This record gives sequence, structure tokens and C-alpha cells, in this order.
Amino acid sequence: MKKTGLTAALLAAALTLVACGGGSDPLAADPSESAEGGGGNETEVVVGSANFTESQVLGELYAQAMVAKGVNARTQPNIGAREVYLTALQDGSVSVVPEYTGNLLLYFDANSPASTAEEIESALQETLTSEELVLGTPSEAADQDVYVVTGEFSEANGVTSLADLSKVSADSVLGGPGELAERSYGPPGLAEVYGAEFKEFKAYNAPAVKIKDLNDGKIQVATFFTTEAAIADNGYVQLEDPEGMILPQNVVPLMAPAVAEDPAAVEALDAVSAALTTEDLTALNKQVDADRQSPEDVAGEWLASKGLA
Repeated sequence: MKKTGLTAALLAAALTLVACGGGSDPLAADPSESAEGGGGNETEVVVGSANFTESQVLGELYAQAMVAKGVNARTQPNIGAREVYLTALQDGSVSVVPEYTGNLLLYFDANSPASTAEEIESALQETLTSEELVLGTPSEAADQDVYVVTGEFSEANGVTSLADLSKVSADSVLGGPGELAERSYGPPGLAEVYGAEFKEFKAYNAPAVKIKDLNDGKIQVATFFTTEAAIADNGYVQLEDPEGMILPQNVVPLMAPAVAEDPAAVEALDAVSAALTTEDLTALNKQVDADRQSPEDVAGEWLASKGLA
């Protein structure tokens, strides 16, 4: 089912909510942030990414790998949340975006019974046909959404699993990105699956502020991605998910049909998927978030180390 009727509203939201640097348009071309191809392919492939570090790194990996294969590709980073960048992909504003299999399936089919990585990929292949989008080759690299607490909170309250949250949630504040509030694995899922209803949900756009508030006890539970170095650096306890509420999240390129018909582009994207590991993702994220390197630079170094650039 097409979502073109939402395009104007979502792009307006993108301008207001997720633009970097004042009122700049997150979908406007910025040659200074682009990888430019040198091959004979005149069709420009625009690789969009969401408003978090890992998505921007993946976008650079995809774009630079395609450039190395002679594809005329550039990046358009920091577009926003899934609702915004998928609309941009469907209306042609971007050509490729990095995605995560489980959450992508939930976006298009919240009632799908698929639960394993293989089932999710199969369901996505079928679902995306009607959306006129093409799923690339999923990587073994994965990045799960995960709920964490501090070591002190875990020990004091006996919380090591999402099943334990019901005994502390009424007096606790949950922190996470704004879009988590409506996600099936967010507060609605915690309440339905685990009986955990929080006193308050606090939205964060800046990971550093969320980390500080968790460490200071202003929030008691927070969501992270499993590839974020902050989890290990702060000794956070990752809460187990015994009911499998959070689906497998393998990294995968999602593309417009025109890109899928370009052998050089597909070859480049497949090569990145084949070479990438979860450990690589964690290291790349840390280089950007902790070492203050640019997504463009760390992606280029990784591709060179794998012989892909």
C-alpha cells in the first residue's frame, strides 16, 4: 500500500523535527557530504540514512562501495525516523536506505507471525513487492533494540529481564527515542507482553543526555542499540527478552527498483552485507561517537580494509 498521501506532512515534520544546522532541509542535496561516482552511470543513486550514528555510517558504506564500482552515488544523511525516510524512498527523494529486518517488517505488517531471521526475510520479500521496494541481501551483522538498566539498579531491584520490569515500572521512568512511544516493542509492548506500565516515558534525541540521565537516576530504564559502545563503557545490564518481543534485526539495504536493476550497485551492496559483522558495527559506531571521527572517514577506512574501495 502506497503512503504517498503522507508525503507532504512527513516531509514537513522532517524539516521541523530532524533537520541539522538550524532550518536546513534534510532532503536537500549537499555535495560537501556526498560520495561522487566516477563511472559512466549517469543516474544518481542517493543513499539516505536515519538520524542516528549507525544509520549514517551504513549509508556511507553503501554509497562509497557503489562509487568504487563506478556508480554515481552520494549520501543524504540524517533524514529522520523510519516514517520519514521510507516515505522519501517511496517518493523517489532517495534511492537506498539502510534498514533492519525485524522492525522493517513490523512497519509494513505489524501482525506478521514471522519470528526467526529466515521467516522475517521471506515475509519481507512478499510484503515489499506491493510497496514497489526491493530488499537487498541481509547481512549477518545485526543490531537489536535492547532495554538496559544500570548495574546498581539491577542489583538493588533484582531486574535482569523484561519480565522483571512489572515490579518496578510503576515508580520508574523509561527513556528512549521519541518514536519508541508508539512502537510495538516500546511502552505498548512492554505493557501487553510483560505487564510493565511506566510512570513516565521520556523522549531523547541526544544519546549523551540519555546516558547522563540514566547514570544520574533521572530515568531508570532506557533503550539502546546493542552495537552502542555506551552499554559496555557504562557497565549497563542488558535485559533479557524471554518472550521474544523484539524481533531479529539484521542490517539490510532497502532500495528502489531502479537500483536493484543496476548490477554494479547490487554487487557493491551485496559485498558490504557479506563483509560486515556485528563487531564491526560496534567498532565503527564507537569511532564516530567516542573518537569523534566522521561517518564518511570511518566508512572509507573500513571499506579499504576489506578491499571494497
